[in-house]
Amino acid sequence: MRDVYSRWLVLLSLAACSSGTGKAAAPPDWQRVPVAIELRLAKGAPGPGLVSAAVYGQGKTVYLQPKAQLSNSDIARVEAVQTRIGKGLILHVWHTKAGAQRIADLTAHHIGDSLAILINAVVVAVPMIQETLNPGTKAPSDIGVPLEPKEAMQLESAVSKTWPPR
Repeated sequence: MRDVYSRWLVLLSLAACSSGTGKAAAPPDWQRVPVAIELRLAKGAPGPGLVSAAVYGQGKTVYLQPKAQLSNSDIARVEAVQTRIGKGLILHVWHTKAGAQRIADLTAHHIGDSLAILINAVVVAVPMIQETLNPGTKAPSDIGVPLEPKEAMQLESAVSKTWPPR
């Protein structure tokens, strides 16, 4: 199950953030420490109580729940690894017991909905929830973050400062 979950999140994250033709904005501060990771339910259209946010590198807007469904308090550890395809990072995320339960509950009740992945308050991916995810606490789940090499190195450094290697 871990492999299915990991592959699903990585592939959807990378596919959701493939380069678009949108306007280039000032790059986010990928060196910010501590690194903040959030998962929020997202919609493609405005609605009551939703907050608009640009998807990094895509030139499109999504509409987020104002409160994160998962955040750093649900994460025990993160390791950043450069991708082999030459662009971006894979974040290996180990959840706390409460975090693992929250992602399982969230995905069970929102199959077919979109889940925005935010790094330092920047939406980096918006995959659709296709199945209940139950990563547990022993193995990491993976999040693909498509960034240019310089940005990827900056985020990798900030992740290691936020969650020092064991």
